[in-house]
Amino acid sequence: MSDTIDIKTLKAFLDGNHKAFETVFVAYYNKTKVFIDGYIKSEPDAEELTEDLFVNLWINRHSIDTSKSFNSYLHTIARNAAINFLKHKYVHDTYLMNNQEMEYSSTSEEDLIAKELGILIDELVKRMPEQRKMIYTLSRNDGLTNAEIAERLNTTKRNVESQLSLALKEIRKVISCFFLSIL
Repeated sequence: MSDTIDIKTLKAFLDGNHKAFETVFVAYYNKTKVFIDGYIKSEPDAEELTEDLFVNLWINRHSIDTSKSFNSYLHTIARNAAINFLKHKYVHDTYLMNNQEMEYSSTSEEDLIAKELGILIDELVKRMPEQRKMIYTLSRNDGLTNAEIAERLNTTKRNVESQLSLALKEIRKVISCFFLSIL
């Protein structure tokens, strides 16, 4: 960024002259954007940062030290804006990465619990009396209605309901004990 404005334009800008600000903006905007883009490697973000930088430059024009190089001042605030952007991006990306890891690990834990519970239920079903096991399997695995199960097993619908109720009661009891043991 080289000095491209004269001291008269700079003083007019510091006094609030909009035409002088426009001259400063036109003279430095592209150079500043390219400089910031060199740091952050994102043209849209560099453009937004440069626009914000010039808005803040206008707002804080009274605090600019005229005894020092305006070019150096602009260079310093552009560099600081880029560095602050990168710091914020790093913190944001780190947060997202950690948050995704936590979601993944909790999902893995939930998968493990579900798998263990499934194995426990399968073992329980294997140990059920033969008719109860058959009724439960036809109901839950094959999706048959109680009437269809009764017809297939040549029994009453009431018996199917009773056996299914007993099977579910056993399963609920085992599930309750399982969750109490992991707490």
